[in-house]
Amino acid sequence: MDADLFVLALAVLFALSYRILFRALPRERWQFVACLPLAKNRDGTWRTLNLTYYGLFTGLAGGFGVAAFVLLTAASGVPLGIALGLTAGILAVCLPAAKLIATVVEKNRHGFTVGGASFVGILLAPLLLWGADELSRQWWQQPLPVMPLLAAMTIAYVLGEGVGRLACISFGCCYGKSLEQAPAWARRCFAGLHHVFHGFTKKIAFAGNMEAVRVVPIQALTCVFYTLLALVGMALYFHGLYAIAFALTLTGGQLWRVYSEFLRADFRGGKRFTVYQTMASLAALYGLLISLLLPGGDTAMPVLSAGLTTLWQPGMILCLQLVTVGMFLFSGTSTITTGELRFGLAPDWRGQAGCDSEAEPPLATPARRP
Repeated sequence: MDADLFVLALAVLFALSYRILFRALPRERWQFVACLPLAKNRDGTWRTLNLTYYGLFTGLAGGFGVAAFVLLTAASGVPLGIALGLTAGILAVCLPAAKLIATVVEKNRHGFTVGGASFVGILLAPLLLWGADELSRQWWQQPLPVMPLLAAMTIAYVLGEGVGRLACISFGCCYGKSLEQAPAWARRCFAGLHHVFHGFTKKIAFAGNMEAVRVVPIQALTCVFYTLLALVGMALYFHGLYAIAFALTLTGGQLWRVYSEFLRADFRGGKRFTVYQTMASLAALYGLLISLLLPGGDTAMPVLSAGLTTLWQPGMILCLQLVTVGMFLFSGTSTITTGELRFGLAPDWRGQAGCDSEAEPPLATPARRP
């Protein structure tokens, strides 16, 4: 009962947040979170490094995903060291793969692909679990609960990708078709629930030439679908239905990727059935095969309080912050945009300085002779 209330509370928080962010993020001002001065130009302006909301939401997505994985595994009694080691191994491989696959498939050295990274992670997960199981048998003299670990991985993945789609809305990438080019049912459904992006530095503007055009809100749809999928999988997990949670989140997420590609208008490799759709189809079949072949095993029911206790520790909180900041810096330092800053004094600065060091010094007066 406590776990169900916990999942319900998460659903309410996500719903309220998404309602606000879906409206705000397509606006022009929601692309850059900060600009760092690098060097001064001859005209007095500063050349800047742009830090994006794309990176911020990608970092938050990574933090949410890792937090969900630690929460679920700790609730099932998996040692924290094993959970963090698996997380570090997957991130070490998938983050570079996200950029490498985007470069190969889309010929875009500035972009990232979650679809390609997730495909690599899905293939890699069983090997990492095998290694972790061997370590657990040697160090803790107990085998790992393989199916709960797999289920926790896929739940964390779909939650992270769901939150990560907020980054796509901010940058205007992964954009949907214009309503005029969409199927008839899509035009009817999204006549009042569409996205309109503003800002010439958003990808939908400079790559798709669709600034201020009504488009299918495919990023928001994916965000909601993946988040719901993760929450349903989490509820199943806390009821001990690990195999169902794993199969539902993995195959459901990958099949949605296959279908949602047909509603997108951004360049995905120039083929009608894209490389990413092929990867997702293979990953869905792979997930079904694993869920059928792996034995369920006799595992104890997860305990929510154990997971929350592990998560709410200073060291664990610091790790989550490091993951968030690291992913923010990795994906949020813009290489596709430039920026200039100009600094000056406010027109009414006299007499308004906040401290003596910034105030104008008083004029010296000559000393009077006695």
